[in-house]
Amino acid sequence: MKIIINRENAYSFSDEELLEEIFDRIHKLRLSSCMSQEEYAKSAGVSRTTIKRIESGASTDISLRTLIKILRAGGMMDGLGDLVEEVPLHPALRNNTGKRPYASSKQRKKYETQ
Repeated sequence: MKIIINRENAYSFSDEELLEEIFDRIHKLRLSSCMSQEEYAKSAGVSRTTIKRIESGASTDISLRTLIKILRAGGMMDGLGDLVEEVPLHPALRNNTGKRPYASSKQRKKYETQ
């Protein structure tokens, strides 16, 4: 079954379903690149075993660094900026210099209730 993941429905899928879809897309990305697992792994700077485990779903916990390497090798860095949107810092947490201060848990609770 093809999963359509978008902003409206992303929260309706389990972590396992999302991982399965991402790993399936990585597999299709490699195939569309006309590369063997060995060639793709070398291009990405990871082991062939890593690619094999991801494509088979045997590896469900890969590092973000590994994911970035795999996406870069497949020319799929365009969507990476959407992975985590930039969130503006709450004005109450800025100091006079405009730098982000470290808020204590007491300060965070105070501003969360406002």
